[in-house]
Amino acid sequence: MYHGFYTNGWLAGAGAFGAPWGGWLLVLAVAAAAAFAIAAFIRSGRTAARRDRPSALEILTERFARGEIDAETFRALKSELDS
Repeated sequence: MYHGFYTNGWLAGAGAFGAPWGGWLLVLAVAAAAAFAIAAFIRSGRTAARRDRPSALEILTERFARGEIDAETFRALKSELDS
C-alpha cells in the first residue's frame, strides 16, 4: 500500500543520505540554494542600477565642459573628490 512521499520517502525513516535526518538536510540545502539565488538576483539589480548612474567626477567634468563652472572651481572640487 502506498502511503505517499512523506511516510514512505526521504522525509521519513532512513532518508536520502542513509540517516533519518537526510531528507531534512536535503530540504535545508535546497532552501539555502534558493535563498542564495534570490540574494544574488537582488544584488545584481542593485549593481546594475549603480552602473547606470554617472560618478561624481563624471558629473563634475561634464559641468566643466558645459561651462557651468570655471577651471578654478573644477580643480578645487576635483581635489575635494580625490581626498
